[in-house]
Amino acid sequence: MNRALAKELKDAAFPMPAYRAGHKFYPPEQGGDWSDAARQNGVTITAYDLEERLQDIENGYYCPNLSDLVEACAGSFSRLSVLKALWAAESDNPPLTVWGDSPEEAVARLWLALNGFKSAASRSSVQGA
Repeated sequence: MNRALAKELKDAAFPMPAYRAGHKFYPPEQGGDWSDAARQNGVTITAYDLEERLQDIENGYYCPNLSDLVEACAGSFSRLSVLKALWAAESDNPPLTVWGDSPEEAVARLWLALNGFKSAASRSSVQGA
């Protein structure tokens, strides 16, 4: 998941699970002792980060994993499939198909679409009623 999508989820009040080591996170634009590369590419959260940098995690952009994303879509999530290099996340009720470059991106964009948020990404498309 890229920084822009992680920010979109945060701005849309995605129901964030408890922060866990091993998840990707993008540090906030300002503050902390994060490198420019970490701010741009993200980092994997460690136990140290959870103990010593929790405020940075809360101020930054946490990337939920695939199971967190599917759970957030609840009963609206129907299926996930891949066509060549693009992933499709689908809902039958309401009927939607949303595309992404990874399974996480597709399901994150499905959650955004189901909750009335239009994604800023030009590569994603939403189809349906």
